[in-house]
Amino acid sequence: EPLKVAAAPAAAVVAPPVVNPQSIAVLPFVNMSDDEDNEFFSDGISEELLNALVRVDGLGVASRTSSFGFKGTKLPTSDIARQLKVRYVLEGSVRKQGQAVRIIAQLIDASNDRHVWSDTYDRVLTDIFAIQAAIANAIVVALRGSLADDKGQAVVDVKVDTTNMKAYEIYLKARELFIARSDLAESVRLFEQVVQMDPNFARGWEGLAAVTSVVESWGINDRDYNAMVKPAAERALQLDPSLSMPWAALSMAEQNKQMPDWAAGLELSDKAIQADPKNATAY
Repeated sequence: EPLKVAAAPAAAVVAPPVVNPQSIAVLPFVNMSDDEDNEFFSDGISEELLNALVRVDGLGVASRTSSFGFKGTKLPTSDIARQLKVRYVLEGSVRKQGQAVRIIAQLIDASNDRHVWSDTYDRVLTDIFAIQAAIANAIVVALRGSLADDKGQAVVDVKVDTTNMKAYEIYLKARELFIARSDLAESVRLFEQVVQMDPNFARGWEGLAAVTSVVESWGINDRDYNAMVKPAAERALQLDPSLSMPWAALSMAEQNKQMPDWAAGLELSDKAIQADPKNATAY
């Protein structure tokens, strides 16, 4: 009887990842300044833009952790977009010299490697919030073709929450240290400096509350950091009741106690998520 040879199994067909046609990744903007310390500033601006775009309904935005993971890589934009499962990529550069700022931003459609939009902003530092709003709204226009909502209001509104630009620069550095969990004691010191320079900067107080709520878990115990959380969080909420992170910091402070009230901690976390359902840190 002739030998029967089994047919080779058919190769599995792997479907390409489904990509939201309105999805974007914000890559860290390249620091073009002579001062390497300004890298905190360029990273901070990228973070601000990402946070602004997250607020746009229907726009899928890759997480900071994912997009910043490609910082400094030489991969083609199309490869980065494929790995992040997004169609569009926002990239650019920041050059800061004294009070002069040049920001170059470009939006790329990775599906066909086409430049959809680009612009250069030569402004003074006090215009930084206006630049962020202009870039975010330009992206919305490029993707949707409309700059305003049904009521004629700008789709993306970037709040000018401090006029002290030095305090804002220090805030960006303090926040980057907090996000990276790098030199948290320095992050606390910088946030303290921020709120001393501008006591009405709500996000400065928010940052101070957030970092002091986690710093002891990293083995830093030279001060009673947990006791610093509540006054900072309450001051942030007094200045801006819409903030989410202060509630999360208060929840963490409750959990850090020797005898935590877990129900109270959960309730505070719920308030954080209710204030901003897109605040992943609160979850």
